[in-house]
Amino acid sequence: MQAIILAAGCGSRLETALKGKPKCLAQVAEDIRLIEYQIAILNHFGITEICLVLGYRAHEIYRTVGDRCHCIINRRYAETNSLYSLWLTRNWVKEDCLIMNGDILAHPRIYKRLLKSAGNALAYDSWSGDEAEHMKVSFQDERLQEISKSMTETDAEGESVGLLKFTQLGMSALFSEAETALKVGGENQWAPAAIARLAQQQAISGVDIAGLPWIEIDFPEDLYQARATVWPLIMPAAQTCLAEQQRRAS
Repeated sequence: MQAIILAAGCGSRLETALKGKPKCLAQVAEDIRLIEYQIAILNHFGITEICLVLGYRAHEIYRTVGDRCHCIINRRYAETNSLYSLWLTRNWVKEDCLIMNGDILAHPRIYKRLLKSAGNALAYDSWSGDEAEHMKVSFQDERLQEISKSMTETDAEGESVGLLKFTQLGMSALFSEAETALKVGGENQWAPAAIARLAQQQAISGVDIAGLPWIEIDFPEDLYQARATVWPLIMPAAQTCLAEQQRRAS
């Protein structure tokens, strides 16, 4: 199993709160950066082949992760979006793969549930999905039917966590759909544009993680909530993973 972390964006809505630092370098605790936690969790579940797509202030992130990740640079991060960043990894992926956003703080059990699921799968929260900013999802016969921010609250069955798993064949098809989406809709699209296209061709199941702590850090209030509420709920389960990471580094 491989993993891709999409972290090329500049996170302009958090510029003041982070003093210009990339979102994935946000400190969720006094001595823990978000990207370090994400890598520790992936390593804990046996995923050591990690591709990090960087753009904004890439050198700062690279100094933090060192050789723990393979890094691909999206030099056009300011004029593209996560769909283009995902497409840049097409020659790196060789097997089943987990895809995640670089601004997600999620409980280890969310990863565990997703990784235990069969085939292509998407983690979603059925207790969320009622705001315009949410990447909403709907299902039909337990298969992903639609994934979009523009979906109405009435049609939505939850919010995508930004954490997905695909088989090797699923990844190959996803890259094909990403290429088509880039040609049809342009480069300034979210990665779910390709996922929505793939859902019409292959089954993508939903893994409901309602009740488990997680947050997407987009705004200053999200960062505050991550530190004050979400991290304290995650920390007891995360301690083993972080300890393993520290032993590897020493």
